[in-house]
Amino acid sequence: MKLFVSFYVISALASAQVSIDSLKAFGSLDISYYATAEINGKVLENVNWKEYSGKITTGPFKSSFKTLSPQKRGFWFTPDIFDFNSFKADSLKVFNAVKYDLKDKLKIYLPLKNEVDNLLTTNDDFIYNDVVFESDSKFGKAAHFNGTSSYIDLRSGKDDVFEELTIAAWVKPTQIRDKHSIIGKGKVFSAKIVDGYLQFTTPSIKDHFSEHNKINEQEWSHVAFVYLPNNELNFFINGNLVSTIKSSGINQTDHSLVVGTNLWGEHYQGFIRDLAIWQRPLSDDEIKQIFNSGILLESKTSSFLTMAILVMLGGTLIGFLIIKYIRTKSVNKGVNNTTLETSLLKVNGAGIAIRLLGGFRVVNKDGADITHKFPPKRRELIICLLLFTLKEDGITSKKMGQLLWPSFSNAQVKNNRSTQVKEIRNILEELDGIEVIYSDKKWRVILNNSSKIDLFHLNERLPHIFTSHKIKYDYSSLKEILAILNLGILLPNFDEEWIDSFKSKFDDFILEFLTPCLSDEHIYSDIKLQVCDVILNIDALHEEAVDFKVKLLMKQGKHMSAQKVSEQFYKLYEQFYGQQYSKDILN
Repeated sequence: MKLFVSFYVISALASAQVSIDSLKAFGSLDISYYATAEINGKVLENVNWKEYSGKITTGPFKSSFKTLSPQKRGFWFTPDIFDFNSFKADSLKVFNAVKYDLKDKLKIYLPLKNEVDNLLTTNDDFIYNDVVFESDSKFGKAAHFNGTSSYIDLRSGKDDVFEELTIAAWVKPTQIRDKHSIIGKGKVFSAKIVDGYLQFTTPSIKDHFSEHNKINEQEWSHVAFVYLPNNELNFFINGNLVSTIKSSGINQTDHSLVVGTNLWGEHYQGFIRDLAIWQRPLSDDEIKQIFNSGILLESKTSSFLTMAILVMLGGTLIGFLIIKYIRTKSVNKGVNNTTLETSLLKVNGAGIAIRLLGGFRVVNKDGADITHKFPPKRRELIICLLLFTLKEDGITSKKMGQLLWPSFSNAQVKNNRSTQVKEIRNILEELDGIEVIYSDKKWRVILNNSSKIDLFHLNERLPHIFTSHKIKYDYSSLKEILAILNLGILLPNFDEEWIDSFKSKFDDFILEFLTPCLSDEHIYSDIKLQVCDVILNIDALHEEAVDFKVKLLMKQGKHMSAQKVSEQFYKLYEQFYGQQYSKDILN
């Protein structure tokens, strides 16, 4: 009996062991998937995979993961992630790679040539303090930071999220002992030089050190930090990879990007040029390209825009010559067309230094266009000074701050205003005879000749253009007024609310002044045509101006031109009001 029981127990245990071994064997049967990465039909070398830490592949490989995500600095993939659940296990999944353009995901670019200007955004609500531009033998000019109070605060945008990132800049430190931050973003990161070595800090997480190749004082070096969270951090000097270390994770906050200092006040001392930040990790080749050739922002779009501008300018010139020819041929007993043409040439020529009509434009005393020296916020400030000088004989510091920097503290407003005014004064030295002054608690623009600014020249002929003063004007200066107004409407493409109020008042004033000209018997037909054109440039649906223009063209035998004017009016009217115009203008 005992023998039987023992045999039974042994048999049962053996059977159980077989079952366990079978389960283990079944669990070890992994399903494999096959994948590869290619570019233009060819195998892409040295590809990383998010699911495989440290795994690098070239060509097809076998994977047991149901999801794969390829990664390689300098490339993006389509698809960038793939789930194999519905994919045949014995098939090869190809991930196609596309090489990034150097401009792709470039978030910040500060050339720092002769002004603080982020070329990649129209947001110029940044603050900078004690940053000066000094002459340099390598770059001509570069931004200098004094190591104690210099910084540029770029503020923060809703899309300023930096996970994978690259920071690159030319630096020439005048002090390398201790810690000197090139750029930092609150508790997110700080890229700096510590005792001559590169360091990338993720606050409260990790200090990442490069222990190779020091940066020298008084010597230009190109530095780059390429960061992949929870993966690796690469340090570059002069286009060469000098160190690779394991990286930590990274926090995300809405703190400002600050150049020249950081969270701990570790101020940079020395020069900086061509600072750039990408929201992606650049490849070794891209870093080498930046070191050798810099960052070129020209694109097909900019080329197209350049061509479009040239075509428009050509068309404008041809149009002007045609108008000039017509005016020369027109005979008017009461109008001296030569005087009108002289006025036009004066307005369109070198006499105008600052234009607000037809678009903002600044030309120096040598005839060179220097509009580019006015980035958006500086442009808004000079426009503010000009408009309020005409309207209220200047603007107070308080009102200026409310209009231009409404969310800034008083100290920030003062700092930003003084810096921008200083830059504007420096630029105006190139114009000769135009100054920004502060007197009687107001900022204003003064000039030795009103014709240097189109709007001031117009205000001399039509005083109080931005006020509600009701003055009866004669039309003795009508020819010169039209010559100025032919430049275009006031500040097109500016949609700031406070500027809109000026534009509205200006348009109403001009329409109120010009409309009576249409029925004035002492004004001849070709001048009335110009009046119609100016009115319709302001208000394309001005019925009285359209009616007069069509009648004048018909009277001159220009029936096709009259028909085109009427058809255009009908089309605009229907688009605006949603119904057809009820009258027949031609009849």
